[in-house]
Amino acid sequence: MEVTVVMNMRGWCLAGLLCVAFAGVLRAGDILNAGFETEFGSAEDQNVWGDFGEAFGEAYIVDEGNENGPKKAHKGSRALLINVPADSWNGVWQQIPWDEKMPFTWTAWCMITGGELAPGTATFMKAEFMDGLDQRIGEALGESYTQDTGGKWVKSTIKGVTPPSTRAIRFVLIAGSNPEGEPVMHRIFWDDSDTVD
Repeated sequence: MEVTVVMNMRGWCLAGLLCVAFAGVLRAGDILNAGFETEFGSAEDQNVWGDFGEAFGEAYIVDEGNENGPKKAHKGSRALLINVPADSWNGVWQQIPWDEKMPFTWTAWCMITGGELAPGTATFMKAEFMDGLDQRIGEALGESYTQDTGGKWVKSTIKGVTPPSTRAIRFVLIAGSNPEGEPVMHRIFWDDSDTVD
């Protein structure tokens, strides 16, 4: 009988540790269609950077190896392409419920081809913190990219803690400005954008 009690206590301890470990990774993999393998669609289709995530300006999902896509996606066979017409901002976002004063880590992979971007043009990640009224109460910016990445995917990360009153994080992949330049077309790519623990 005593052995049974000890075994049960051990079992409960192990179960408790597993629950704690599992709870620590609940925030990983929150973003839908993180690898851009499925076309933009509705929230009901659960494949979005559309509806409760938005595509704005010239942002498209493209196949690797075609005339508008990268030679190779980071993973899978598709990636996000962001074009930048003159004097514009373009990209995608997806908003995920999140609590205040909670940690987050968001990563994505960027590739720029065809040399340096036009003057005043850049691409970067942006996390916007939204309150219960869906008003932006703060933001965190990732590294700004302007240079050709030499055919390689470069990892970008934003890591932090949400401010008080946060009820959601809007994860934004964005490129733009280009105040005077020729349109930047088929040169800025992002892939595998997701939260991690």
